[in-house]
Amino acid sequence: MQIRVQRGFFTSTIGLTILGIIFGIFVIAGGIFTYYYMKYSRMIDARLSGNILQNTTQIFSAPEHISAAQAWGPDELTDYLTRVGYRPEPDPNALGQYTVQGDTVDVRPSKLSYFGGKNALAVKFRGKSIRSIRPLEGGAEMDAAEIEPELITNLFDSAREKRRPVRYEDLPVMLVDAILSAEDKRFFEHGGFDFIRIAGAAWADIRHTSQHYQGASTITMQVARTFFLSTDRNWRRKLAEALISLELEQRFSKQQIFEMYANEVYLGNRGSFGIRGFSEASVAYFGKDIRELSLPEYAYLAGIIRAPNYYSSADRHPERGGQARDRVLTQMLENKYITAQDVEEAKKEPMNIVHATSSGREAPYFVDMVKDHLLDEYSENQLLSENFRVYTTLDPAL
Repeated sequence: MQIRVQRGFFTSTIGLTILGIIFGIFVIAGGIFTYYYMKYSRMIDARLSGNILQNTTQIFSAPEHISAAQAWGPDELTDYLTRVGYRPEPDPNALGQYTVQGDTVDVRPSKLSYFGGKNALAVKFRGKSIRSIRPLEGGAEMDAAEIEPELITNLFDSAREKRRPVRYEDLPVMLVDAILSAEDKRFFEHGGFDFIRIAGAAWADIRHTSQHYQGASTITMQVARTFFLSTDRNWRRKLAEALISLELEQRFSKQQIFEMYANEVYLGNRGSFGIRGFSEASVAYFGKDIRELSLPEYAYLAGIIRAPNYYSSADRHPERGGQARDRVLTQMLENKYITAQDVEEAKKEPMNIVHATSSGREAPYFVDMVKDHLLDEYSENQLLSENFRVYTTLDPAL
């Protein structure tokens, strides 16, 4: 049996040459891809080694005092404990746990707390006042006791940016829904690239109208840009952003990527400080913990992302705050996270954005004094790279 191979274009000298060139191009492209993939892999390792959340020195108030007959109800106590980092269920990363049993709230500090696992209390209530306080480990009733200090602020870095780290599990569902609606509604479905969104953005650009403007970057791509790259708009940065996005999706869960985003996204300036992350923004704009906000306040924070320097002045230009809030409320309605009635009620609710020079509990002059004292003992790099906890004598109620 004899096999004959007919001569064709790809078996000719020219055809084989072209095939060789194509193969060579693929080999070179593969080599370049592998080189940059490894380069950005090392960059990710260096930037995100250890804890995903950035280390920083935290400044706390003095311990909160409670006493028998004090006008404080059980809801107020549990709200305070939640705000300072306690949880109603066991959590090894929490500062403590509280449990509600009838008219009694049990408070159990963890080893991470100011009390180092000690000072467990049973606080009993009569209506909206404290009836009695006693140690959970046994002993006589106490006239007064101390509970966990409150975080005042994190020390800012040399760029005067402030952060208040929060874990994904502690992000309110309503805030997550607002962010997804505003920035990347298919985040939990795609692998780092949303081709539907990219096509939509390209079509909007073709139409050349600002009212149809939309970005093509997914949350993963924004994390890649925020953590590792500059804001320069050129093809090299776009390619790097794409490669890093692929690596992030392979190496981290969606929840971890979202957590990075929620803690590092730029959300405008308050006074002379840049605000990074939603937890810090909730204090900066509303003077409240992130778990205490309402639907329109969550919508406003998510709406800032598109133009942070424009919308962050909503305390002076209330119409800008309304624009950011209403846009995200409409997107949340389209994505079926809320109802039309929710939108109507949220638009009627006033947004009490605090003035940029008086954003909540932060005691700026006191913090500056504490920082100056710390710089006498430690370098600025140590204060910004280590998880120091500084407990002070400040009473936030004064």
